[in-house]
Amino acid sequence: MTQFVVAYDDERGRPEGNLTIQFTPTPRLAYRVPLPGDRDRGGVLWARAERTSRRGRPIYDAMNSERQRECMYDLLCQVCGEPASRNAYGWLFLDWLMPLDPPTWPEGSLTNMPPLCEKDARVAVEECPYSDRFVPLRVKLPRLWGVSGVHYRLTEDGWQADASIPWLKYGDESLNAVLASQLVRELRKVTVVDLP
Repeated sequence: MTQFVVAYDDERGRPEGNLTIQFTPTPRLAYRVPLPGDRDRGGVLWARAERTSRRGRPIYDAMNSERQRECMYDLLCQVCGEPASRNAYGWLFLDWLMPLDPPTWPEGSLTNMPPLCEKDARVAVEECPYSDRFVPLRVKLPRLWGVSGVHYRLTEDGWQADASIPWLKYGDESLNAVLASQLVRELRKVTVVDLP
């Protein structure tokens, strides 16, 4: 089974030649020809990716920016694209402890991994080679927190890209120069659970 959010080799991003600087009144990254949906409600510019019929070769260690954003924003299952499981304890996420997580983990942790439905959470645990790290969580308050992406700087030689930036919280001034590719949520009111 291939996850809904997985990127495919026939889904091409748009070249950097489509980028420009817009003055609003402060300078910010923009597309030469803006389209509806280029920016989210926080004003962040998003990478454009072709949304194909998903017939190419899956790239399992990458997510399609549009499908990841859709799943995170609408709390859809990352595997099937349908509504994620939600009960009295919250939405179902699989998460794991990472080096930069707060000491209160999983409370207050950040994730770029969309939630799941119960059926696909079980399949993910059974099939993923890294599933020994997964901890099933119910999250009552998965807050939109920020984005990850690529920081751009225009130089005499063209655009310089830096993909090593950390996840940035909405409101961070650095977002004016970022082309976002993943939406990040902060997990609040978290309960560690067993998979149903």
